[in-house]
Amino acid sequence: MNTMDIIARKTLDYREKRNALAWEAEMHPPYIRISTKSTNYIKQKILCDIYEGNAPYRPRYILPDYEKYLSNGSSYLNILPPKDLFQAINALMILYQYVPLITRYPIFLGNLDTLLEPFMETVDPDTCEKLFRMFLIFIDRSFPDAFVHANIGPKDTKSGRLILRLEKEFINTIPNLSLKIDDATPISLIDLAIETSLEASKPYFVNHPLISLDLGENYGVSSCYNTLKIGGGSFTLVRLNLKNIAAEAINSEDFFSNKLPDAIDSLCEVINARAKFIVEDSHFFESCFLSREGLVDINQFTSMAGIFGLFDAVEYLTMGLKMGHSDVADEMAHQIMGKVRELLKSYDGAYCQGLGGKIALHAQTGIESDLGICAGVRFRSGSEPELSKQILIQAGLHKYFDAGVSDIYVFDNTAKENIPGIRKIILGALKSKMKMMTFHTQDSGTVSLI
Repeated sequence: MNTMDIIARKTLDYREKRNALAWEAEMHPPYIRISTKSTNYIKQKILCDIYEGNAPYRPRYILPDYEKYLSNGSSYLNILPPKDLFQAINALMILYQYVPLITRYPIFLGNLDTLLEPFMETVDPDTCEKLFRMFLIFIDRSFPDAFVHANIGPKDTKSGRLILRLEKEFINTIPNLSLKIDDATPISLIDLAIETSLEASKPYFVNHPLISLDLGENYGVSSCYNTLKIGGGSFTLVRLNLKNIAAEAINSEDFFSNKLPDAIDSLCEVINARAKFIVEDSHFFESCFLSREGLVDINQFTSMAGIFGLFDAVEYLTMGLKMGHSDVADEMAHQIMGKVRELLKSYDGAYCQGLGGKIALHAQTGIESDLGICAGVRFRSGSEPELSKQILIQAGLHKYFDAGVSDIYVFDNTAKENIPGIRKIILGALKSKMKMMTFHTQDSGTVSLI
């Protein structure tokens, strides 16, 4: 579609045309300088930059330090530090419009409960609920993108419970939501989150202690369950298609010794080229007020390598054996992910001080064009083993990822009558070192796809 086609298209409204025109402009310049080998990997769909643009001018994911913003205000936006709940919500609503991101919508809304809890007592309970209703409706109507993500927990708060109760009532897709859980998170809060998830397919349930080991406690869950440092983010996310690499290999020996190392070499080249362009050529941190006011810090950023198609790659390399149904296949999954992580971490990441100078590893959910390939480390639909085995296998694979991994489970509609049973499954999964999970029922108001 060219510029005039976009302008004349009757099925697009003004806002959609503006976004399409911006994307057309981003794809117009020549691609940033990379080797012919890496260019060919992109053409072969072994590597994919998920349409970030040929010359990226802002990081893909940004997690502003909203706590600092509410404490200090913003001279750029002429916002004073808020003194009550009205001002706090208004301040957040304003800043959300100014966060530059690949989706053009804020992918991280902050740890909303801890941000707003200090202001809860500044208004009466009825006014408080009205303000939260307005705030959540504003988010849903203003940012029509399921990657818009808010966090609550692990501590119990009035604001967190109110958000869960309202989300259960609204059954809106946006914002997506995560509940961080640790040993101190009360059972009653977890149960309320389960009740909400049975209706609205959210929140995600997050293993707070385990993710804190990777990133420290000051992290956020954003977009499609990316875990990144608050005040930082990720310059880019370039995907590695394990299925297509395996299909190119003569056998498993060729895959591990030749095809995978060569593809990851190009993966890191593309990732670093894109990160350098954002910092050195587009001058993002020199031109962005978020950086000038300390709401983002280049030293808290990393870049992400995303993998998908593990189930399919295992099937190729074991001549048809399936994860969850063969010990050989299960072991192959670990061999692949162990090798991916080993190779990735052998490279330095450009400007990746947020993760010790290394590129982060992410389990990628997939995009609409990924037909016939499994997301992240998930099973092919219809090929899942029984639930407890599925959870244990996937939990075992979560250890390889330091920038987000999650799995989704479908429960029978009768699960609504057994909250303690679901809680036992969730807490058992987290105890088994699953980093993040969510679920929905067959009649949920919304369905988790990311």
